Amino acid sequence: MTPDMWLSTEEGPDVGPQVIFGLDRTGVCTLSIGSGLSALGFSSGQLVGQDLFEVYRDDPLGTEALTRALAGEVFRGERQYNGRRLALYFEPVLDDDGSVTGALGVATDVTEQRRAERTARAARLQAQQLAELSAVLTLEVLDLPELRKIVVMAVTEGTADVGVLWTLAPGGNELTPSAQWDRLEFDREVPQLTEPLGPEPAAYRCPASVVEQASAPKSLVLAAASTDPSGPEALLRALAGPRMAGSALRIPLHSRGQLIGMVDIARTRTNKPFSAHEIDVVADIAERCALALDNAQLLDDQRVASEELMKFRALADASDNYIGISDTNDRLVYLNPRARQAGIRDDAPDAWEALASWVGPKEAEAVHSEVAATGRWSGALPADPPDAARGTLPDELVTYLDVFGLQHPDTGVVLGRAWVARDITELRATAHALRLANADLRRFEALVEASMDFIAIAELDGRVRYVNPGGRALVGLDADADVSATTIADYLTPEGLVASIEIEQPAVIQHGHWNGKSTLRHHRGGEPIPVAVASFLMRDTVTGDPFALATVQRDLTDLVAAETALARLAQQRAVLLTRLVVAQDAERVRIANDVHDDTVQALAAVDLRLGLLRRRLREQAPDLLTELDSLQETVSGATERLRALLFDLEPPDLADGLSAALARAGDELFEGTPTSCRVEGDDEPRMPEASRAVAYRIAKEALVNVLKHAKARRVLVSVTGADDGLQVEVHDDGVGAGDTVNDNLAGHRGVSGMRDRATLAGGRCTFGVSPYGGTSMTLWLPGGPQ
Repeated sequence: MTPDMWLSTEEGPDVGPQVIFGLDRTGVCTLSIGSGLSALGFSSGQLVGQDLFEVYRDDPLGTEALTRALAGEVFRGERQYNGRRLALYFEPVLDDDGSVTGALGVATDVTEQRRAERTARAARLQAQQLAELSAVLTLEVLDLPELRKIVVMAVTEGTADVGVLWTLAPGGNELTPSAQWDRLEFDREVPQLTEPLGPEPAAYRCPASVVEQASAPKSLVLAAASTDPSGPEALLRALAGPRMAGSALRIPLHSRGQLIGMVDIARTRTNKPFSAHEIDVVADIAERCALALDNAQLLDDQRVASEELMKFRALADASDNYIGISDTNDRLVYLNPRARQAGIRDDAPDAWEALASWVGPKEAEAVHSEVAATGRWSGALPADPPDAARGTLPDELVTYLDVFGLQHPDTGVVLGRAWVARDITELRATAHALRLANADLRRFEALVEASMDFIAIAELDGRVRYVNPGGRALVGLDADADVSATTIADYLTPEGLVASIEIEQPAVIQHGHWNGKSTLRHHRGGEPIPVAVASFLMRDTVTGDPFALATVQRDLTDLVAAETALARLAQQRAVLLTRLVVAQDAERVRIANDVHDDTVQALAAVDLRLGLLRRRLREQAPDLLTELDSLQETVSGATERLRALLFDLEPPDLADGLSAALARAGDELFEGTPTSCRVEGDDEPRMPEASRAVAYRIAKEALVNVLKHAKARRVLVSVTGADDGLQVEVHDDGVGAGDTVNDNLAGHRGVSGMRDRATLAGGRCTFGVSPYGGTSMTLWLPGGPQ
């Protein structure tokens, strides 16, 4: 054997057969004695006189030791030579002036010593590991993952280099890698090893024969397992990697007479088989490890069960449902606080009687029968809680009850029944409200679908999502046309789009709605469609956030045509009214001229002649003067009335406005009378000349009536704009016609004339009781072309 490296030295004195040898400065052996020579194949003194460099020519370590000693170096080391482990010591020999004249060496055969030391260390290690495992067993709380790491290390470390711990589920045949240990790579975890071994590396199917035969440690032949890439040996082979020497062992883990797992170990630095002693040691450690694992698993299961129980209790205690649990004898063993507050008694003889006190005997019996037949019951039940609990419950309580069996998840043993009832009172009410809302929605959908208006819904970004059939027909869209590819702009004329951008959209954003007018585009080239628009944001009923834009647009084509025709008629009426007023004024001028030139002149002549007649009668027949005076007064009165008629026949002067003209007329009419007349006309609207002339004559006629009949002391005339027209009101505080003014004035010729004039001008003239106690006249005339 020619090793090429020094072995690590062991601490403590070296004990065993020794060889003492010396050499001169050239390497020639000068001394060779000791009891250890025979074990190395030499006799005492056999090497004396030989060149040791030549002897160790094929031994690099031997040559290195001679060279270092002759160089003056003192050193020690251990090496393998001819199957023996030697502890070497070299020291140079110096003359008086310190020059190296040779070297001395001592080789101690420590083969048996090191073997004994390893055995002692293994025993100490085994004892230490067993003590550690015993200490783990005494822990009150065991950390199962950490314990698994300790187990695989304890089983592996003393006799092998790598190991894998496999755990077996109770009653199963599936092995799962739980922990691994590698003497050289401690940081590798099982997932790193299993990743390249298949699509489901976390669990490996273990044949039943492996489980059945795992009663004692068994040597493994890893090469034979190469045909099964997912078997347990594959993971061990992956853990060992290229260092695998082929010596492996499987140690079963038993506790309470059952297999709970296995540990596979392998040697990577030697192919030496496991000895019987090593197997016994491993089996002893494995037995204690199995007990520790089983106890830890039991404690962990108990901890998990306790945690799950606490979670269930916390969940059930905090639940708004009514929850109860009964045992196999139907006795209630648990009621959550909600159920207790509702008056359900846990001291009832059995759960069925408790249920009967809650929902009634008949209903409880029906549930009992169904559970007895099928093992489960679910359904809605109206509750009739005890009086003591009614104050905390709704007046009409409806619950949905579930009764079902409870079984142990592993063994399937029946444990009892669970009772879960949830309050569905509000749910029922909500469902009823939802049905009503759905009915309203269906009616609304029917209304929208049947409407001839244009009704559309669009996203907030303008993408159209819905157009009703009437709207499609109005704009010339096919009934099955896909409107989701259109936007609001596709339905508007250019003018309508401008109005939508500048007016409608800002108003909807600011106020949430907008009403106005626009024009829709006809998709088949028809005329633009005038519409009345009502647009608004659709909002979430809970958050209030807008999510869509809706618009309802009514076709105004007929209305616009009617308004156009009406405007045309109004214009024609205004023209006719103007012509009528002009004709009336011309006729008035002609009549005034005729009266002035004929009748007034004739009466003036008569009055003159009556004056001449008065002088003659005063001289010749004084007794006739009385009759003459009466006649002259009659002629004078007629003359004055004709002059007033001439004043009335004159065209009104409206240059300064209707209010000013009426103010002048009032001053002239009531001059010399106790009646005061005030005209208010700051809000006088612009009106056609003919309409103002008609208003002037009707209002003046009303003032004349006040003068003649009312005996009023105060008259108020107001001229304002109203309903796109002119309104004139005349109020007095005289002796009016009372509440029956319209009936009393119905046959009055002047009143009839005033009404006829107003009607002819397209307006109206009404009479009523004045706020001042007398009579009021209200005239309204429509506006028109100026």
